[in-house]
Amino acid sequence: MKKIIYCFSLATFFCLFISSTLQAQTQINGKNIVGVWKTVDDETGRTKSHVQVFKKGNKYHAKIIKLLDPQTLKNSGAKRFEDIKCEKCSADHGKGQAIIGLEIVWNMEKRSNKYAGGSIMDPKKGKVYTCTMWMDDSDKSGSTLKIRGWLAMFYRTQTWNRIK
Repeated sequence: MKKIIYCFSLATFFCLFISSTLQAQTQINGKNIVGVWKTVDDETGRTKSHVQVFKKGNKYHAKIIKLLDPQTLKNSGAKRFEDIKCEKCSADHGKGQAIIGLEIVWNMEKRSNKYAGGSIMDPKKGKVYTCTMWMDDSDKSGSTLKIRGWLAMFYRTQTWNRIK
């Protein structure tokens, strides 16, 4: 009887351990980056888009799902946001594709309290940068995501706000 209780206890511990480990893989301090985020341009301060962060395999990606800035529409010469194409993107990162639906972050891995190892693309300039993402520690609700694109010692950081 003791062996059965011991095996049951061991199995319960193992299941709880696996469950907590899987949860930790998608969350940092109880905050999950998967979801829809409102982007704010760090250069102009204007709200630019809604971006969906999602998990593909063991990596995190993000794609533009909605454009919001009227100036972007005006600058593009298109009549509708849905018609704006990524003209400055490279061929392997969406040249000529619609901006809506375009993947702009790819191959991010959870590392400690940050996500790194992937890339981010600025569709306006068509440039690809090394990327780091982290949840803002001062925001206990998990509604603020920091995104940093960098090249050598130069970087830009944007703040994305969760869409509830």
